[in-house]
Amino acid sequence: MKTVAIIGGSQTETFKKLGEKRGLIVEHHSGKTGGGPIENYFLSIINKADVIIILRGAIKHTSMWAVRELAEKKGKKIDYHDGFGASGALEKALQLVG
Repeated sequence: MKTVAIIGGSQTETFKKLGEKRGLIVEHHSGKTGGGPIENYFLSIINKADVIIILRGAIKHTSMWAVRELAEKKGKKIDYHDGFGASGALEKALQLVG
């Protein structure tokens, strides 16, 4: 199974349940950070992921830029979802993993 990282939002259990139904392992991070280097908050989740989906409306810009930069450094596929919904984010992930 492929692993997708969803960054932003707060529906961890929903993301995981719907991802499992689609044959995906979902790693979720709310995008919230506090003190210290911001990249450290996202490094492990990005390392695990085959693809990354950022929920644009549910994440701070600084977190979005940090995730994007790490994804590029690690050579990970990344896409953005405008809504907050799990279904739309997971459909984008499925398109990316092929």
